[in-house]
Amino acid sequence: MTTRPIIELSDSEFKLAKEKASELVKFFRPKIEATGKSGSHIQDTKERLERLADDQITGQVAQLAGTLYLTGTDHVYRMQRWVSMLHPHLGDGGYDIPGLQLDFKGSRLKGGRKPHDYKMLVRPQERKPEWCYALAVVDISSDKAKAYMMGWFSDEEIKCKPQSSGLFAGAHVISIEQLHPLPTLNWVL
Repeated sequence: MTTRPIIELSDSEFKLAKEKASELVKFFRPKIEATGKSGSHIQDTKERLERLADDQITGQVAQLAGTLYLTGTDHVYRMQRWVSMLHPHLGDGGYDIPGLQLDFKGSRLKGGRKPHDYKMLVRPQERKPEWCYALAVVDISSDKAKAYMMGWFSDEEIKCKPQSSGLFAGAHVISIEQLHPLPTLNWVL
């Protein structure tokens, strides 16, 4: 089995991710409540509202961990989040790191499962030519967070059709075995 890098967030980094997730919850909750639309492919409105905070922290930990992995610092994450929150209704366009065609996909580690049990989902509307997608499986406890950096896949390599039924209906589903492993980077700064 291939060893995958693990990024453990410091207390201050985890606090930062929670703050940024909270900003997104404050923006999206009233919109979901007003429209009655979940904006999710797998959650109805009630479930989306119940899970909104958990979903946002999962995404922010994945993005911050990926940024820390690639840059060694949270500065780029802070800038990216600031720019994204200027127009949060537009999203970040898949630019989790400004100027880099890379979109981190986060999944929350749950109930006795292992990081290798997960799959990366890419929805057709998220796809972009010459883009890469990386999967971070996020493990969060009340006071700690870490992300297993499971690997990456290019848009050109997505050959499977979107699933036609089931939980992941409409998504391209890429298994861990198909992902290219990320190397272990050792930042010494």
